[in-house]
Parts: sequence; C-alpha cells; structure tokens
Amino acid sequence: MTDGALPETSLRTETVLHYLADVQAARCITCGTGVCGHEALMCLVMGFKAHPRCLNCLTAALARERREFRDHVYAYIAHHECLRAGWGQASRAEGFDPRCPPSCLWAAGEESASVTDAAERQGPEAFRSPMADAEWDAGDMGCGDLVMELRMRLHPMRPGEILKITARDPGAPEDLPAWCRLTGHTLVSSQHPEYWIERKEG
Repeated sequence: MTDGALPETSLRTETVLHYLADVQAARCITCGTGVCGHEALMCLVMGFKAHPRCLNCLTAALARERREFRDHVYAYIAHHECLRAGWGQASRAEGFDPRCPPSCLWAAGEESASVTDAAERQGPEAFRSPMADAEWDAGDMGCGDLVMELRMRLHPMRPGEILKITARDPGAPEDLPAWCRLTGHTLVSSQHPEYWIERKEG
C-alpha cells in the first residue's frame, strides 16, 4: 500500500458515509415522505442511489413483500462492513441502538429475522458461458453505482434476455448474486469478473 493510501474497505465505508450525508432530509420521489438513513441505505443497495424512496415505495417499485424484503436487505447489509458502518451511523443519527433493528422500520414488538439466519448464502455458480443479448463492461465500478447502472441497463431489455457484465470490483462475486436474489433477476452463470444475468418477467 502506498503512503497515504486507504485500504479498500475504508474507501468503501467513506463512500457510503458520504452518500448518507448527501441524502440527509431527502424525500421519497414517489410519495414525498421523508426518507430515513436506513431507507436511503436500502435504496443504495438496490440501485436506487440517485432516487431515494421510502421502504413502502421501494418495495412497491420492486413488487416485493415489505417485511421479507426488509429483513433480507437488513441481513445483506449486516454482512458488508461498509454498509454496516452506514447503518450504524443512520441509527445513531436517529437515536437508535445500532445493534438493534430501528423502530422506524420495525414496529414495536415485531420480531426481526436474525441477521445470521436471514443472511442469504451463495455458493459458487456452476460456470457455463451462455449467449448474451447485450454486454456491459462495468470496470472497477462498485458499491451502489454498480447496481444502479445494472438496474438501468436491464430495464429496457425484454424478459428472458441475458446481459453479460464484466465487473472487476472485488465485492462483485458476493454483491451481484445477492442483488439478483433480492430483485428477482436470474444469475445464469458467473466466473469472476464475468456474470450473465437474465432479465426477469415484468
């Protein structure tokens, strides 16, 4: 590491914390309600970095059930150091214990899924190289920028079409399979840095 250089994990954490600072007091682009830091972080994970939404509108946009989606994203965040740091900052800013699910998203008395139990585990994909309908070289793009651009590139494609992505970010082998499971798109095959994602129906 060169003098003055930060570890990759520190750079990622700084990126997340700066994002949360930038979207303070943001309003949901759909319903106009205030977006808390936890909701903004979920938007970052799902590729809605530029257009934060409240949890209700985010789940509606993705056609997902609110509680299950919330718990899955919470588990995903808990397994990424940079995102955990952002979650803790959001909790402290809103007066919540960073170790507990915040009451802005969990109703009083509502049990949350255990972070360990709810975390989705992804084994290595069996590699095969399918035909792709489109290709995109994402380079070293990471964190919320990668999934935001990926969402925008998949949107105009027809259901069943496959996008081949070249993503050299070291977090891609974990981030892209988890993002596909959360959004309903299908990771057909992968061999880092190449990934084939099939556009979902609807």
